[in-house]
Amino acid sequence: MPIFGGGQQKKPPLIGDSGIPAYALKKIGSRHFLVAGGGGASRTGVQNEIQTHLFTTGNLNQEVGIQSQCVDTFDTGSMATMNMDVACVVDEISAKYVIATGQENICVLYMTRCFKLNELENNSLSFEISKVGQVRTDYHASNSYQKCVRFEKNFQGQKFATGGADGYIRIWDSKKVLRAENDDAQPILSIQAHKSDVDDVEFSSDGKSIISLGSEGAFIWNAESGERLLDLQFPIEIARGFKMRSVRCTPLGNATGNTVFVAAYNSVSRGSKDQAAYLSLWSFNPDRKVARPIITKLMAKNQAISSLVVSECGNFTAVGTMSGSVGVFDTHEFRRLYFSPETHGLFVTGIEFVTKSAPSICEDIPRETPGVSSGFQTAVVTLAADKTMQLHCVPYPQPQPFSEFLFIISLISLVFTWLSSFLIVS
Repeated sequence: MPIFGGGQQKKPPLIGDSGIPAYALKKIGSRHFLVAGGGGASRTGVQNEIQTHLFTTGNLNQEVGIQSQCVDTFDTGSMATMNMDVACVVDEISAKYVIATGQENICVLYMTRCFKLNELENNSLSFEISKVGQVRTDYHASNSYQKCVRFEKNFQGQKFATGGADGYIRIWDSKKVLRAENDDAQPILSIQAHKSDVDDVEFSSDGKSIISLGSEGAFIWNAESGERLLDLQFPIEIARGFKMRSVRCTPLGNATGNTVFVAAYNSVSRGSKDQAAYLSLWSFNPDRKVARPIITKLMAKNQAISSLVVSECGNFTAVGTMSGSVGVFDTHEFRRLYFSPETHGLFVTGIEFVTKSAPSICEDIPRETPGVSSGFQTAVVTLAADKTMQLHCVPYPQPQPFSEFLFIISLISLVFTWLSSFLIVS
């Protein structure tokens, strides 16, 4: 299968196994991540759960030097989690997070109250998780289903949006959901955004607008009034035969007041000989209600993006594909930093960046400690339908050997001397 830019990973950087069909992956703090899924309502004997995994040093893969240890599980009953988002309520040291999960047509909220030591897993550090509320988020007549959920990051978990099969975006106040009885909380705002499935939603960095994706295209909405601000057109490079698969905002446009986001595009026809996947960086001016693509680049041929994530700093973009490939790019120009083709056996269901540093949770060590990706430009953890988890690290560029540097200087000097002699003769 032709891959744009080639590959560079010989051995899959395996760090763990979920043990269950897993559909959602989210970072929680700098040391842990959540894996969620299960067998659903069918009585197959497969547990429905949210797993808490801890990054530990180990020799599962000597090249990576890190492994994933499942330190706790939370039973979600008869429903499997199909989509999930996490928001920090206070700070990482307090270990208070709110978790929103899509389980059929319900959004179930969980909270972590504090850290805990799991005695059954060698006193490993985990979280005290409890269910705090739920609300029905989709009302499709025959196939009611929540497809996506996203927190508005500026509200510390208080505000989140859902999208589902009935085509509505609904924005919720977490506190109202927590206080409601019989799942009857009402949304802050309901927007009939699409005629059918809402495939993805994303709040802008300032929380004032929200982007939605569906079969008709991509739209930007006012997150307070519900006004439709813009119908996003396709970049000229990929005008026909493609569909926007995912969208993620970055903090890159905060200084200018613009909303900057990364959009992933896949070919509509999977059997086409021209099948490809693209990444595009957009800038949206909310005052003028104008959006333009800054740069659009081919990500890979004969590939389809299944997962997209942008780092917290905004400088890196990572993708997982339907064929199990993983790629990391420079967001500013989509220069390929890393690509591991078909490293997973099946499609990538989740991808998350990991941090370079972690706050100390010990009073005797007040300063920050090195994080999982401290020795690299950046790193991502990936989850696939084959139940495997991998850690992909992007190394720093290798310094140019001094001998090559001298050769280049000598060559430049030679050319300069030749040009000088030519000018003198003339």
